[in-house]
Amino acid sequence: MTTTVEKAIKMLSRAVNVSTGLLHPNDMNKARELFSILHKNGEVLVKSEVSQSAISHGWRPEDADELGSIAQQIGEGKAARVKDGPWWKSDIYAQLMAS
Repeated sequence: MTTTVEKAIKMLSRAVNVSTGLLHPNDMNKARELFSILHKNGEVLVKSEVSQSAISHGWRPEDADELGSIAQQIGEGKAARVKDGPWWKSDIYAQLMAS
């Protein structure tokens, strides 16, 4: 996993309620949009890596597994259905790269 993906998971972990995983629709939308941005910028999203990183940032294993599944699906080209938003600033990828 690249450091950019790791930073993104850390950022997502601060932006959502990790104690409830992706139960809240806004949290799900944030995750989908962020992974879509990463994918569009050429980042490789692997379920096991995303899940492990999420666990290290306080996610429960079952929620981290769901997050990893979503990331991999988007990484494989599945369209991310994101409602409302945008949930992230337009320059979020540049911010992740710069930090």
